[in-house]
Amino acid sequence: MYGIFPHQCLRGDNGPLLQAASACELPGTCLRIVVIAIARPTPSLFPNFYLLAMIRLPILAQRLTVTAAARRSLSTTAARRGEAAARPFHVAFSELTGPPSPECVATITMTCAKANSFDLTALQGLSHALAQVEAQAGVRGLVLQSGTAGFFSAGFSLPVFHNIARADFERLWALSRDVFRRLHALPAPSIAAIDGHALGLGCALAMACQHRYAVHSPGLIGLNEVAVGLPVPQWLAERFRDLTSLRAAEELLSTGASLSVARALPLGLIDAVFDSPEDVGTAAHARLRQCAAAPRAAQAETLEALRREYLARFDADCERDTDQLWRAISSPDTQTAIQAAIARLSSRRPSTSVA
Repeated sequence: MYGIFPHQCLRGDNGPLLQAASACELPGTCLRIVVIAIARPTPSLFPNFYLLAMIRLPILAQRLTVTAAARRSLSTTAARRGEAAARPFHVAFSELTGPPSPECVATITMTCAKANSFDLTALQGLSHALAQVEAQAGVRGLVLQSGTAGFFSAGFSLPVFHNIARADFERLWALSRDVFRRLHALPAPSIAAIDGHALGLGCALAMACQHRYAVHSPGLIGLNEVAVGLPVPQWLAERFRDLTSLRAAEELLSTGASLSVARALPLGLIDAVFDSPEDVGTAAHARLRQCAAAPRAAQAETLEALRREYLARFDADCERDTDQLWRAISSPDTQTAIQAAIARLSSRRPSTSVA
């Protein structure tokens, strides 16, 4: 755990410092407390903050042991939900190695309203969470998981698309593409830990990750856009085809079909199935720890090389992709289908999501 604290917290007794450290503690980190300080303030970098000189505080670390032990139960679904309740997206870092070259595994937990369905605000929240991961030094892997029972993500919130203006659509679509791209281009292995439904954009986010581990549950996974009159974007269809096969992509995407975990596993859409969320979390972190044994730079450059051509096509296709989807979204037939789907889904459950 690393922190930058106001200089006044460093004076006197440990009370203010303990309060600041506790507020900054990240679940799953080790109990090494590092305060960054120098002999005088550096206004050009952090006004009223002291920086650089690592001071270990073993007594404070002992004080935090109880808090860390209590939070180890975050691997359970209920605890994950409680921890992230105040924030739709919770970011945590679990340390793999300590100084002088600290490395860690990042975890993003999604806890949005309505089954982790996405509107612009939710996408901005996920983008911000991903930015925290990108800014953290030494990240060797990412776990993307849900803290919402029964759902990894239900995808876009359907009402967002009902009578949407073009400018609003372009902003929403550009951000969704950006989040997918950054997640897929992360220079470290990533695992989607799926417990429940992963539909539309939820499936796309899982597909952006390198691996997909799922709980054996009634949840469905798939790209169901065609079911409400929307074409599957070329870049998303291509990713689905690469993970499964051309035959599976043609059969499933053209009908908007969703799959059970048992059916998705042999197709390659799911990589491994486990009995509980705890087992998924344990396996995901074990796999990322195993991957982190490889030299970091060589691993990152290899992943970049493997994704380079796909991402080049992704970038080049942006304008055509946006125009195509806008024509589909704005057509009267699609708007009628969206309105009917909203009514149908609302009568069955609170979530009205699809893509």
